[in-house]
Amino acid sequence: MAEEKIPQLDYDTLKKILDNSHDEIYVTNADGIVIYVNNACERHYGVKASDIIGKKSEELSKMNYWAPRVSPIVLKRKRSFTLEQKTCTGKTLLTTATPIFDSNGNIEYIVENSRDITESEGIRHELEKSLRLLKRYKTEVEVLRKKEMAIPDLMHQSKQMEGILRLARRVAAVDSIVLLLGESGTGKSLLAKYIHKNSPRKNGPFITVNCASIPQELMESELFGYSRGAFTGANEKGNIGLIELAAEGTLFLDEIGELSLKMQAKLLQVLQDNQYFKVGGREIKKVNCRIITATNRNLQQMVEKGEFREDLYYRLNVFEIEIPPLRFRKDEIEPLVNYFLEKYNKKYKQNHRISEKCMQAFLNYDWPGNVRELQNLIERLVVVSPGPVIDDIDLPKSFQSVQKSLPPDLPKNSSSLGDAISQLEKEIIQKAYQELGSSYEVAKALHISQSKANRLIRKYCSGQKQLKTKSKVT
Repeated sequence: MAEEKIPQLDYDTLKKILDNSHDEIYVTNADGIVIYVNNACERHYGVKASDIIGKKSEELSKMNYWAPRVSPIVLKRKRSFTLEQKTCTGKTLLTTATPIFDSNGNIEYIVENSRDITESEGIRHELEKSLRLLKRYKTEVEVLRKKEMAIPDLMHQSKQMEGILRLARRVAAVDSIVLLLGESGTGKSLLAKYIHKNSPRKNGPFITVNCASIPQELMESELFGYSRGAFTGANEKGNIGLIELAAEGTLFLDEIGELSLKMQAKLLQVLQDNQYFKVGGREIKKVNCRIITATNRNLQQMVEKGEFREDLYYRLNVFEIEIPPLRFRKDEIEPLVNYFLEKYNKKYKQNHRISEKCMQAFLNYDWPGNVRELQNLIERLVVVSPGPVIDDIDLPKSFQSVQKSLPPDLPKNSSSLGDAISQLEKEIIQKAYQELGSSYEVAKALHISQSKANRLIRKYCSGQKQLKTKSKVT
C-alpha cells in the first residue's frame, strides 16, 4: 500500500490562516524590523498591517502604539518573556515574545503573540474592587457585631445577677438548649447574648427570632426556608431559613410561648431529629446551631390548658434560667440609672444629673416594665428635662401618682394584720381617687385592672368627692 502524502501548506494558505487568528501575530527579524503582522493589529492599534510591516519596532513604540516593548527583553535574556501592554486605543494585551534561533545559536526572529484581555482586565479590576469592599464590609460587620454583642458591666453589680451569670457561664460551655424565663423587660435577650458570647460558638452568628412578631402562617418558611417554586409568590431562587442562617452560631427564639401548636410540633420534630426539610424541598438539612428560647409566659400553666405541648416544654427545659423582675433587684436600680444616664447624655449631648429625691423615687417604684421601662424613662428625662438636674417633679404623672398614693405611716389603731392591710388599702384607694379622679387613672397608677379599681372605689370611696384639677392651657 502506497504511503499517503501529508498535504503541505503553501505561503498563501499559511498567511490566510494567520491573518484570521483572533490573537495578534507579530514577527520581527534580528534587526527589529517588522516582517509580518496579521489583521488583529487593526483592532489593537487602529492601523492596517501594511502601515506596520517594514518599520522598526523601536520606531513604532515611539509612536505610542503600545508600551512597554518586549523584544529588547527577549534579545537580552534569549528566552520567551510575557508581559502586559497598553495600546493607543486603550486596550490591554497579554503579549508573549518567543525567540527563534539560527544554526549558530543567534536570534534570527522574534515572534510575538498578543491576546486582548481588556474585558478580562476589567473583570479583574472589578473583582479586586469587590474584594476590597468585602474586606471593608467584613470589618464593619465585625465592629457592629461586637457592639451588638456587648454586655454592660452593670450586670455584675447585682448579687442576684452575679449568681445567674455564673450559672449562665456553666450552661454556655455545653451545647444544649436553654430556656430563659422572666417578665418583659427583665433582660432575657441580653442574657441570651451573654450565653452565646461565652460559648464555643461565640465566633458564629447570633440570630434573634421574635416568635410574636412573625405571622404564624409565615413562621415555617422563615424558620426553615423554602425551595424554588414552593408556593405562589415565592422567590424564584428559594430562600435560606433562619436556622441555616444561624449555622455555627446561636438561634435565639424569643417569645417561644407565642408559637402555634402546629409550629410547636414542627419545632419539636427538628429538635428531636436534629434535621429538617425546607418548605417544598426534599434535601435533608442538618441543624448546626445552638438554640436558646425565652418567654414571659408561664409555660407550665399553658401546658395544663393545652396551649403548649408538654413534650416540647420538657425538650426546651433542659437548662432553665429565671431572671427576677427589677422590683426584686433594688440594688441594680442605681447602677442602671447611672449607666443609662451616661448613655443618653452622650447620645443627646446633654449633661444631666439625677437628684437624691429622684433617685429615691426610683428606688421606691416597682417598675412593672422592668429594665426596659427604666431605660425608656431615663431617655425621656434626658430629652425633656429643662435644667441640668433631673428632680422628682420631672417624673411622669403616673409615676408621681404611685409615689403620692403611698401613705407615710402604717395605720396605728389596727387590731390585727388583716385590719391593718384593709386600712392601708382604704387609705391608698381614697387618696388615689381623690387626686386622680377616675377609676381608669387609679388602675393605671396602681397597676391593677379597671374592674378591680371600680370595685375598690365603690367599697371605700362612696360619697367621696375627688379633687378637680385645672387644665393647663398650652
